[in-house]
Amino acid sequence: MKMKTNIKFLLAALVVLASVEATAQLRQSTVNANNNNLAALATFGPDGANIGASSTIFNPPKAITGSYHLFESFNNSGIFFTNNNKQLFIRNINYNIITGLFESEIDDQTVFTFNFDNVDKVAVNGREFVSILQPATGKTFVYEVIYQGEDFSLLKQHYLRIKTGSDNPMAARPDKYVQKSDYILKKGKKMTKFKLKKSNILSLYGNKAKELEAFAKENKLSFKDDADLKRMLSNFN
Repeated sequence: MKMKTNIKFLLAALVVLASVEATAQLRQSTVNANNNNLAALATFGPDGANIGASSTIFNPPKAITGSYHLFESFNNSGIFFTNNNKQLFIRNINYNIITGLFESEIDDQTVFTFNFDNVDKVAVNGREFVSILQPATGKTFVYEVIYQGEDFSLLKQHYLRIKTGSDNPMAARPDKYVQKSDYILKKGKKMTKFKLKKSNILSLYGNKAKELEAFAKENKLSFKDDADLKRMLSNFN
């Protein structure tokens, strides 16, 4: 009888310790989706609103090589900025280009999927992403922010193409995911495709084009590199 009582006491103590640890991590706004804190993640939004849920991975019936995730692995540092001024830090995150959602890997069969319902933006390894509603379709799409200013914003939309392989067993070439992207110029609510080249970027600055060109040259910044372009436009303005 005494042994049963001790076991019950031990179990109760473990539950309390787990609860204390989860609460402490939530206060630090740092949650790893691999440590059984999914309940904390699911209620992190404003007034306990849900910002995600776990789901099972279903592999396509036909094998396709290549990756439909933007980053090479899930070993990335992410920050979710909620619309009630909270920050959620994730150490295991990737962007699923097919679904247009961020995911945290729980195991090889399960991921925790985040939505943008209560999120202003997401930063992964210093790269910012936002979700924008398209009035014409009534759908939202995720864009990477290259530059965001008062007059215009330069965004990047990632998508996939499937390179068809061969069914010939001698060729042994399966279908393959190929990652592609388009640059988008946003002025007000109007969004149009933008060809990334030096002359097009300079044209956005009118009579200050020569100043921008000189600034880029002085700081050895490329008009074709996303990181350089972000630094160039942000610092110049």
